[in-house]
Amino acid sequence: MDRSKKLSETEYEIMEVLWKAKAPMSAAQLSAYFSEHYGKEWKATTQATFLSRLTQKGMIVSERKGRVPYYRPIKSQKEYEQDGAQGILDSLYDGSIRNFFAALYGGGRMSEEERDSLKEWLDEQ
Repeated sequence: MDRSKKLSETEYEIMEVLWKAKAPMSAAQLSAYFSEHYGKEWKATTQATFLSRLTQKGMIVSERKGRVPYYRPIKSQKEYEQDGAQGILDSLYDGSIRNFFAALYGGGRMSEEERDSLKEWLDEQ
């Protein structure tokens, strides 16, 4: 995954809240949620910076209802995680799943159960 798309810990926490939300959330709603559940009290400018970065990274979009912007994810949690996994595969293993598995097992032997499970998964692909 491109470093510019990688989320900080706080950005990921914000995304987790938005992914679980049933509807888009305003900055005030996010602030109240983080205050109640995480004990975090953010200044408006700090929160605006996080939301701006998430927008720039293509993770969220804002939609105005009256004068209030509401934020919703445009990339799912699964899509974000797949992008990250693909980035690791590309940067460390030349995009090769075979190279990844070889590094994972480091020359060790897979059990028959692990091989069968992996083969079953690959056959489904």
